[in-house]
Amino acid sequence: MRIRRLLVAMLAGAVAAVGAPVSARADDQDPPEVPATPGAWIAGVGGFVYDEPGTVGHQIRFGVLGWVDRDGTGHGVFRFRHALPDGSVVGEGHAEVTCVSVVGDTALVTAVVPKGGSPMVNHVFVIKIIEGGPGRADQIETLQAGGDPTRPAKRYCIDTAPYNLSRYPVRPGGYAFGT
Repeated sequence: MRIRRLLVAMLAGAVAAVGAPVSARADDQDPPEVPATPGAWIAGVGGFVYDEPGTVGHQIRFGVLGWVDRDGTGHGVFRFRHALPDGSVVGEGHAEVTCVSVVGDTALVTAVVPKGGSPMVNHVFVIKIIEGGPGRADQIETLQAGGDPTRPAKRYCIDTAPYNLSRYPVRPGGYAFGT
């Protein structure tokens, strides 16, 4: 509990600007559910730059402070920011963390945009963070789904592995997570 309070204090001012990628989407099928890890937590802010067709040079920032209680319920805040190569912002806002799963050096986070979080109500952000280790940047994979205010959003953790997504080094920034 003490480390969680410390992380909250450290991150409270730091989670200001974060990003919203547009390339990978999970709307076509229901991805398999990954259970939340009771006691899991994640905190950090990080950025990366897309290099995929149609999004080359887009600057993405994600900030997250999330945890799972003993009952398996996710809590926390996820902030996002997506800027074009010229720096103009095309999307930013916040989402509610609904799931955190931590296994070894990998964390999965799901967050859903609530009403008022951005114009993308029920939009789901899924991020997979792979710890970089000493002297190496964390790696991130991202996936998005939903955004339909009339359809319930997926709130469980989703592993991005079946989607064969690009993995990006997190620079600047990084994430800490555990159980």
